[in-house]
Amino acid sequence: MTLKMKLEVGARSEAGSAHPFEDRMLVDEGSGLFAVADGVTISSRGSGAVAAELALKELHDAPKTGLMAAIERVNQLSFERRKSDDRIGETTLTAALVGSNSLETANVGDSPALLVRGGKTESLVVEDRGIGGHITQVIGYRAAVNVHSTRFELREHDMVVIASDGVGYVLDAQFLSGLAEKVGAKQAAEAIVDRAKSIPAGYDDDKTAIVLKVI
Repeated sequence: MTLKMKLEVGARSEAGSAHPFEDRMLVDEGSGLFAVADGVTISSRGSGAVAAELALKELHDAPKTGLMAAIERVNQLSFERRKSDDRIGETTLTAALVGSNSLETANVGDSPALLVRGGKTESLVVEDRGIGGHITQVIGYRAAVNVHSTRFELREHDMVVIASDGVGYVLDAQFLSGLAEKVGAKQAAEAIVDRAKSIPAGYDDDKTAIVLKVI
């Protein structure tokens, strides 16, 4: 990672009580690769947790190929392995790759990523959700996926949040702007998970947040 500005990183992942722990996160400051995979609880077969672990394990080519190509490869590999390994379920995947003063994000599924800049919050993903809120795309279910991606130049004081949907409902602009202004990345990740735990959602999902701050 050749970022000229200093990048501060914080991360936290905690199991909910509604199902076995299925969130997985990747934090690799050396390569600038960060990702959240939220295993699908009711997969067509297999375990969402196994699918999430496989997806993050196979994402390692991203610094060389770019995120879109890497995620397409992850999906193809997962799809093929599921034919002979019925332990593998399905998962969402949202990732960020930090380059020289830039950041690329890519996603399949509905796990959120947001940019907080100058008091405003912008989504960095396209949520794969259909009518009724069901997920329309996941890793490993079909042979090909439509990977959504964006790239932008980082600025001083930018904050990027990559998360699972277990905390997505607490990521409002006012809350995130306050974190960006007042605390570091580690404290922000802790605060996001703590807020999700303190505000009942009716479904106690796994809670994962990775926070990147340019300082």
